[in-house]
Amino acid sequence: MSEKQDLRSRLVVGRKRDGRREYDDAARDELVQLCLQPGVSIARTAMEHDLNPNLLRSWVARHQKIQAQIEHDRVARSPAISDGVTIDIPNTSPAFVPIASISALPPALPPDPPPLEKSMALSLHVRLSNGVEFDLGEAGVDELATVIQMLGRLPCSGSTKG
Repeated sequence: MSEKQDLRSRLVVGRKRDGRREYDDAARDELVQLCLQPGVSIARTAMEHDLNPNLLRSWVARHQKIQAQIEHDRVARSPAISDGVTIDIPNTSPAFVPIASISALPPALPPDPPPLEKSMALSLHVRLSNGVEFDLGEAGVDELATVIQMLGRLPCSGSTKG
């Protein structure tokens, strides 16, 4: 318990004019390391040290982001290792190499469009809630689309109003 009290007393080193607290970097890092232990609740740890849990969570996230970047940089600088054998590839070429294609033939013309087929004739039977019915026979797709859009703009019956 005295370790927690010691960390708690070392954490805050001052206050800014607007009332926000200033924290000791070493104590903050120690608290973050404590939170990274398995089974430790960040929220509970924050409350025990008189901190806002969101603040402590942001410290932990920042620490993890920095550690991930350090690890990424370390892996990027280390030589390739395959099955425990170090593979040192000096002066490797970049992953993406531009490709220049030389075509002996002139560019091909697009194929002729297929002959237009006779448009499809459709029929539609409509029954409105007020009892009106009508049939559209041998109508084209554009004509049916127009009719359906117009029907969609009709006001609904009184039973569906909220």
